[in-house]
Amino acid sequence: MRWMSTLALLGSVLLAGPAMAQSPAQGQTIYETKGPNGPVYSNQPSPGARVVVLPPLNVMDAPPPPPPQAVRRTPAAVEAPARADGPAGAGKVPQALPYRSLVVVAPANQGSVIGNGGAFEVRLAVDPPLQIGLGHAFAVSIDGRTAGTRYTATEFMIPAEFWGEAPPPPNQPHQLDVAILDREGRILSQAEPVIFHLRQITVQPRRRPESPRPPPGAEEPEKPPVPPPVRAPSTERQILR
Repeated sequence: MRWMSTLALLGSVLLAGPAMAQSPAQGQTIYETKGPNGPVYSNQPSPGARVVVLPPLNVMDAPPPPPPQAVRRTPAAVEAPARADGPAGAGKVPQALPYRSLVVVAPANQGSVIGNGGAFEVRLAVDPPLQIGLGHAFAVSIDGRTAGTRYTATEFMIPAEFWGEAPPPPNQPHQLDVAILDREGRILSQAEPVIFHLRQITVQPRRRPESPRPPPGAEEPEKPPVPPPVRAPSTERQILR
């Protein structure tokens, strides 16, 4: 019972405040006096008080903090290289490759093309290939007149509408110019101009040969008599009267 009272005293000391909570640990003297409801403990001496020696408190050192652990990086946490179209690569434009050659393959220079109605085909050869992703395109002009459409294929047709309401006269020379332009309309490469003739094919109906006519003043040969028509025998029966 005495030890239970002692523990009760310790609990009351701990609840009393920091100054009293540190007294037992620092070896201060505790005094016991008799009260109406039992013994009373205090750290202040009083007449008739008895000195009580408390057992030392079990004090344990706090465990050392664990060493810092290395953060394990998951594949999702690994930083990916910056892409040109991502936030880190915003504003970066891929470097354009210079064009080494641009040649008009068809029409051939000083050649002819058949274009009834004015439409004809154009074929190009370019090295390196056209960089469409950078906004490059072919611009075509004929006789100094620019076509309203830019082309991205190396084979395309010049429509008959390019000439307007009527096609040009046949067998006339025309000059074809082709260039590669960027988005801003700057010329990146230009082919040598080509001179060609636009021809048309006309199909005439075949005439039947006429019989030779006699020379002037000569008598015309007599025509053979026309035989009378031959009547077919009647199949009706004759009625005898």
